[in-house]
Amino acid sequence: MSQANLSRRLSAQDAAFLYFEREETPMNIGSVAVFQGDIPYEKFVKNIQDKIHLIPRYQQRIVPAPLNLSHPTWEWDPEFDIRRHIIPLRLEPPGSLDQLRDLASHVFQGKLDRDKPLWELYLVHGVEGDRSALVSKVHHCLVDGVSGIELLMIVMDVSPTHPAPAAPTAGAGRRQVHPGPDLAVLRRHVRPYGR
Repeated sequence: MSQANLSRRLSAQDAAFLYFEREETPMNIGSVAVFQGDIPYEKFVKNIQDKIHLIPRYQQRIVPAPLNLSHPTWEWDPEFDIRRHIIPLRLEPPGSLDQLRDLASHVFQGKLDRDKPLWELYLVHGVEGDRSALVSKVHHCLVDGVSGIELLMIVMDVSPTHPAPAAPTAGAGRRQVHPGPDLAVLRRHVRPYGR
């Protein structure tokens, strides 16, 4: 899905990934990448923060429709904090690939927190051989054949000489607020989807 032409309302297919999800059957997609050398957390966070405007969906969370009369919508997360999505971890020595696999299997368990955008990156330090790893977890409703790689495309440069992306233009991105019903009132009267 092109990030430039996004629909606020989830498609029936994407909504189904939410409706059928259970704690024991999360609808997440995960990956593990191993890199040579240490990746400094602050530099990594800044790198993504500087490019996150290129994929606005990753700053949006799922909001149920009033009275669940339609599929949920994507809405800007007013409390978006990239540090809630990029979590630093360290393997205990020796930091073997078996330990990394065990860590990844633990990360992939369970549902993502639906009160924030549905993705997480775990920056893993201490992988044997002076390496670091990146474990990603993204909800299936956020990902399709194209957008599935968009987060990794902003994490990794295509080449050492590839120019940095343009800064966001004034007024672009997540600052637009769509008025809607008082969700706190609605939630007292409606059972949230997927629970």
